[in-house]
Amino acid sequence: MKNILSFQRFFKLLNKHTKEQYKTHLMSMAVLVGILSLMMGIVAYFNGGEFAVNGQLGFFYIFLFLSGTIFTSMVFADFGDQKKSIPVLTLPVSHFERFLVGWVYSFLFFLVIFVLCFFIIDFIVISVGNINPLVKNELVSIVDKKDQFLIAFLIFGLLHATALLGAIFFEKLHFIKTAFAAFVILIVLQLINVPLINMFFSANKRMQPLFVGINLEENSRSFFITPSDFSNNIVITMFIGVTLLLWTAAFFKLKEKQV
Repeated sequence: MKNILSFQRFFKLLNKHTKEQYKTHLMSMAVLVGILSLMMGIVAYFNGGEFAVNGQLGFFYIFLFLSGTIFTSMVFADFGDQKKSIPVLTLPVSHFERFLVGWVYSFLFFLVIFVLCFFIIDFIVISVGNINPLVKNELVSIVDKKDQFLIAFLIFGLLHATALLGAIFFEKLHFIKTAFAAFVILIVLQLINVPLINMFFSANKRMQPLFVGINLEENSRSFFITPSDFSNNIVITMFIGVTLLLWTAAFFKLKEKQV
């Protein structure tokens, strides 16, 4: 067991990574905070200080997914450079400990820091907008919007696992190549979804994104069929399963790295 995971070695490696990369991580966080503040501030300004809850959720989704995948794609960037990979691979630690440090920083630490930064910025933007007596902004609540936040975290987990595998699999241009591969897979899945829907429904159909539902038209009447709770549970289980599978694949791909 100690050959796979030693908490002493792990925390030493985590401390080493923190000391070497903290400036880069702080700079990345500053860029994220700056762009997020600017974009949210501009939207609120041009709306007379109003910043709707749905708009806040939109910013949360977009910046979480985009910044999270970009940051994750940089975690194992050293493995794509032969000179930088030599000192990394020759450290007296296990592959699992290397993988775990990258996972902790890109998933746990990033998620906590992003959520804190977002709500601080969101609170400031809303407070400034509420100076106008005609504006009554409300801060988006995780409790009230728990379903939306659950979906966001599930999608982020899947995107993180995909980006992590791509960061290890590709030697250069990790983010671009991973995004292109993911885009091709999504297109293929959507194309497969079309004939499957045609097999079950004979009415006119308007195709929706995967797992959302289907819009049917019959005699000038429109019907939107949403997935049942049982179907949603299957989708959630599938998201978690695929995420765990991709994390596992990323770990075994890391094990293949040689000096």
